[in-house]
Amino acid sequence: MNQTNKKDYRINFVDILISLLLIALISVGAMLIGNAFGVESNFGKTSSSVEYTLVLRNVRSEFCDKMQVGDEVVEAAKRFHLGKITSVKTEPYYLDVYSQTEGRMVYAEYPDFSTIVITILSEEAAIDNEMCYVNGTKIAVGQGISFHTKNFCGTGYIGQMSVK
Repeated sequence: MNQTNKKDYRINFVDILISLLLIALISVGAMLIGNAFGVESNFGKTSSSVEYTLVLRNVRSEFCDKMQVGDEVVEAAKRFHLGKITSVKTEPYYLDVYSQTEGRMVYAEYPDFSTIVITILSEEAAIDNEMCYVNGTKIAVGQGISFHTKNFCGTGYIGQMSVK
C-alpha cells in the first residue's frame, strides 16, 4: 500500500508578522541607500547657482589660514561637491561668561579661538518649492553641514544664502 506523507502547511499569525517585518526592513534599506547616493527625481526643479556663507565657530587660531579662495568644498559624509570658496573671513570668537566683578553674564572675547565665515558659490543648485539642494544636500539658513576642503575639515552652519 502506498502511503504518502503529505504535511499541510498552515500560515500562522507569527509568519505574517515576520513577512511584514522583512518587507519593511527591505523598503527602509532601499530608501536609505537611495538617499545615500543622492537618487532623486528632477521633476519640477530648476537649476540655478547659489551663494551661501558657512559659519564655523570655536576654531583654534592655528587652523584659520587652512582654507583658501578657490578651494573645493566637499560634504563630509556623502562626499558630494558643495561648491568653491569665494571668500574667507576670520573674526574673533565671543562667548558669554560670568563676570565675578560685575556679578552678571558678559560678552567677552575668547582668546586663541576664532570664528571663520566662508562664502561658497555653487553652480549646481536645484530649486524646488522654495527649497535649495546642492547635489542632494539641503541648503537652508541655519542648516548644519559637515565638510572638508583640501587642508581643513569641520562643521558649521549656514548663516546667509542667496540664489542667483
